[in-house]
Amino acid sequence: MLTFSKRLIYTLSNKIRQINPGFVDADGVTSEGKLTIDFAKTNKPPFDIKAESSYNSYLSNGSLTLGLKKANCIAWVDMPDYEFQDNIVEAKIRLDSLGGYSAAGIIFRIMDETSYYLALVSSKGYFRLDVVKDNAPKTLIAWTEISDFDGTNFTMNIITCGTCLILLVNGKWLGETADNSIAYGKLGFALASYEPVDAHQEGEEINPDGELKASLNNNNPAEETNEYVCKAMLDYISVDTRIKSIEDCYKKWTDDSNINAEERLRLAETYAVMDEPVKALNQINRAWKRRDEVVSAVSAASVVRTKRELLLAARMSFRIREYKAAEEFINAILDQWADSAEGKLACTEKIKILYELNKFSELKEFVIKNSHNINKDIGYYTLFAKCLWELKDYADSAEAWDRAFEMNAENGIYAANAANAHEMAGNKKEALSRYVSAGKIFLNQDNMPELNALMPKLSLLGTENWEARALAGKWAYSIEDYDRSAREFEASNKLRCAIRPRPKADPAVFYLWGLVYYLKGKIKPAIRLVKRAVRLAPDYELFRAKLEELMLIDDNDNDENN
Repeated sequence: MLTFSKRLIYTLSNKIRQINPGFVDADGVTSEGKLTIDFAKTNKPPFDIKAESSYNSYLSNGSLTLGLKKANCIAWVDMPDYEFQDNIVEAKIRLDSLGGYSAAGIIFRIMDETSYYLALVSSKGYFRLDVVKDNAPKTLIAWTEISDFDGTNFTMNIITCGTCLILLVNGKWLGETADNSIAYGKLGFALASYEPVDAHQEGEEINPDGELKASLNNNNPAEETNEYVCKAMLDYISVDTRIKSIEDCYKKWTDDSNINAEERLRLAETYAVMDEPVKALNQINRAWKRRDEVVSAVSAASVVRTKRELLLAARMSFRIREYKAAEEFINAILDQWADSAEGKLACTEKIKILYELNKFSELKEFVIKNSHNINKDIGYYTLFAKCLWELKDYADSAEAWDRAFEMNAENGIYAANAANAHEMAGNKKEALSRYVSAGKIFLNQDNMPELNALMPKLSLLGTENWEARALAGKWAYSIEDYDRSAREFEASNKLRCAIRPRPKADPAVFYLWGLVYYLKGKIKPAIRLVKRAVRLAPDYELFRAKLEELMLIDDNDNDENN
């Protein structure tokens, strides 16, 4: 969990304000201008530079250096007197993880410590973009790999135009998104440190809840010490608020001809992981369009779609219920790469698509034809069982549900569905067995709605089955139908005793049966039954405690009668 440093308060001189117009004042009024800070050429940059107990910021060797003294935290320094709205930010940053795992970047549109945007580039060669509004974090672009980047020196560009946010690193487009959480705010330089590399993966979420403790140590740090877990150096930063510049830059970096298709596909994969299928498909389609333009410009070659891309497009189309489009993508994989790893995954997707399209006969034929290529996991069996049910192939549906139940013996729904299919197929013995299994699971899980729904079937088929009658007795006790509960327990016990070899008794039956007698005011039969429960489960404290209570009541009654 990352903790956040307090923003420091510092007042700039009027001279800097006059030299660098073009920023949003507190009342939101804008004017055109550009701020440029080359730290090699200035001793008075408009940043709040201080040393604290958990981090240090200082000028050194022509850079603004930010160093963190502990892992798993984040700190920033900002320009406290100016707020920016639409702009182009360019920052040259050097990142030194000192053997650990860290990320540096730009924090922008800072309203206060609880509301801001944060763009980071990590030492592992990934970037991300987040917004935090009123202490509630939201990931706009999760960790996404940057191609041909070593995670050290980089130039970051952030284009903000209304709700549109565009991010570039080293002159290469990386991502875009739209968000209207924060309209304007301050700008800062940020550094985050994480747990050691072997303890965390990319994707660590930012937690805005904590803050670093303030320090009494304001001494200028010595770079020779080993007090830091990571450092970052800001060599240069500019903020361009000129409308024409923003319009030109926005136009350039929303034009597909300037964006590599592979970068869009990387972003599409990130959006897919974030469960943003519409955004993912948009990036895929734009990437394919760009690639087609490049290919058609040099040759008459056919359209290029890799099997990985087609699989991703199919899955995203499926998520937004564009099943026919998803089927076309899957068919393209199966036509060209049926025996590949992606081909096997495509078979699973094809089954789901055919089911959603109500193509049950085609689904069954597909499974028979491609059985060798299908991953027969629990999801496959449940979906195939539903398909067979729709085809009124109840025996095979029951078999598929049985396989699913074997793979997850704690899922009562699977058992109940298997029971229904067995009953429709005329296999009453198997149906009763599954109904009993389902009932036991629902009872143990205190899932009374499902158990209530199951009881009519269980009662109809289980008249001569001791386990079914015992389950019916427990259910009747739970709904306070004590007369029926006693009848069911008595019938269950008679049926069990008639079996050779006799099945092991259920101590819970005798315990609840005893409680029924107790509730009816019949103490001695209650004691006799609860004693039986204690003999069957001598280590179960609940049974023993209830027996002692009943015996004490019985003794008191005897004393009163005497």
